[in-house]
Amino acid sequence: NGKGYADCFPNYKKGVKQNYPYFDTDAGAVVTMEGAINKRRTDNGEKPLKWKKGAITEIGAYLASLSRGHKTNVKVPNDAKAIAIYNRGKKHFYAKRGQLNMSCADCHYYYSGNKIRADILSPALGHTTGFPVYRNKWAGMGTLHRRYGGCNKQVRAKPFKAQSDEYKALEYFETYMSNGLDLNGPSQRK
Repeated sequence: NGKGYADCFPNYKKGVKQNYPYFDTDAGAVVTMEGAINKRRTDNGEKPLKWKKGAITEIGAYLASLSRGHKTNVKVPNDAKAIAIYNRGKKHFYAKRGQLNMSCADCHYYYSGNKIRADILSPALGHTTGFPVYRNKWAGMGTLHRRYGGCNKQVRAKPFKAQSDEYKALEYFETYMSNGLDLNGPSQRK
């Protein structure tokens, strides 16, 4: 229909990623940046992009680069649904799962800075500020939800689908924890 992404993100040159994810009070749901990209596509008669890699990470990386230096600014409004989603993400972060009976907090809170195999466990604070990321293991770019799925597999738990309510809640909680930190995406990880 002749519309481009600039029509969907009118102030994109001033940065937009610092405001994602956000709680949409009208929809009663969390909106991620990738979700917003695909909604704009489908609203304009285009097919949605795949969630974990490919074009969605290229668009996300560009938007993230324009947001560098902006502070993470995710709000949890005084809304029962928003608070419930935040708490769902928090519960997921601290819940043990998989054959290894580990939580996100085990690796990225309690044991951050320690080594697991040849890797140093990163702290949870700031995790979301660098996505999407180029990951050496992937030999390409990936979204935060792709990484969440990989973490679940590493503890031998069945991963949720990218952009599932569970991963959106986790992203909402984890990004809120990083409020006030500078965005530095796209970034690179081992």
